[in-house]
Amino acid sequence: MLKFANLSLAQKRFVVAVIEGHPQYVADNHITLKECASIYYAMRDQRTGAKGEKIGYPNWLFNKNKVERGVYQLPVPTETELSQYSKDIATKPTKVAKAKVAKVAKAKVVKVKTKQPAAKAKAESMDTSRLQKIISDSVEVDEDVEDFNAILRENGITVS
Repeated sequence: MLKFANLSLAQKRFVVAVIEGHPQYVADNHITLKECASIYYAMRDQRTGAKGEKIGYPNWLFNKNKVERGVYQLPVPTETELSQYSKDIATKPTKVAKAKVAKVAKAKVVKVKTKQPAAKAKAESMDTSRLQKIISDSVEVDEDVEDFNAILRENGITVS
């Protein structure tokens, strides 16, 4: 069973809010699930905007302080524990909201390659096909002037 002294500050806040709103739980500390839920939702609805005190749903109560099915024991504080709680609430530092700074990624530098004059000449030479290049480089032969068979005979090849 959970005791009031072992609870966190948020859990103590719920127990104190229940006792202040419903003093009958000081004498009889047994509370049902339906009563607990109705008290929580009533406190949540009474809270005005962001100014009211937030009180969480008491799930922590249901698994540790179960007396019987649907009945739970509320950890009621003693007078000394209640005075210590009020001191803790008074000395609790308030949180100051800090503005979040968005992280900005550095701009990526892109290097652009410029075309070189040699690259232009290469591109022009790629435009003409290899076959056209071979034809343009080859020596023209006039059929009337030379006979192919004569060239073969000069090179030692006989044609029949």
